Amino acid sequence: RKIVKDHGDMSSKKFRQDKRVYLGALKYIPHAVYKLLENMPMPWEQVRVCRTLYHITGAISFIDEVPKVIEPVFTSQWGSMWIMMRREKRDRRHFKRIRFPPFDDEEPPLDYGDNILNVDPLEPVQMDLDDDEDDVVKDWLYDQQPLIDTPGKVNGPSYKTWHLTLP
Repeated sequence: RKIVKDHGDMSSKKFRQDKRVYLGALKYIPHAVYKLLENMPMPWEQVRVCRTLYHITGAISFIDEVPKVIEPVFTSQWGSMWIMMRREKRDRRHFKRIRFPPFDDEEPPLDYGDNILNVDPLEPVQMDLDDDEDDVVKDWLYDQQPLIDTPGKVNGPSYKTWHLTLP
């Protein structure tokens, strides 16, 4: 985005040195996209704040985190999402059917800074948890790193060892 906005036409002499940097950064774009997709917010999270590594010239940026999860918790989070998505598909409140082609050939591409940057994120998809039945998981089920501060259940932010008891 920065390259296109700041350097739309790189044929002038002032960009002669920068061209090499930007062309060299192209080979790392697949990894940058992979890290972006890996750290995308889950449907139950409104936003996800991640550490980011920027190149000094702004040629490329990487997300500098590896998401770690507790497998049974992650499965239960996606299980609740599956139920909520089935309800959404049945009710069709937030989604409409797409018409094809979605873009016209003469339509200019959308600019990120003008159209998407200032839009507030949508509300997270979260199931209304019952106070009696879901009392055990109600406080931490939809956290980004659940049970991280609970001694005896998780060893810390690495999630290498965890112990969950059934109620």
